[in-house]
Amino acid sequence: MATKKTTATRTKGTTRKTSTVTTYVPVSNNIYFDGFSYRVRVSVNGTKYSRNFSSKKKAYAFRKELLG
Repeated sequence: MATKKTTATRTKGTTRKTSTVTTYVPVSNNIYFDGFSYRVRVSVNGTKYSRNFSSKKKAYAFRKELLG
């Protein structure tokens, strides 16, 4: 799963768009790592949850809380 982030840079009166691609590496079911943080993406009863965490432990705890 890759997410594309776009930023705008201003150079001498013109605007130029640059893009960086964030690559998420699967750690476990519903948990991904992008090099800096852990993302939990879970769908429970049709409601989608997506949240970033600084530690793997917090990400696992959030997923466990959602999935029970």
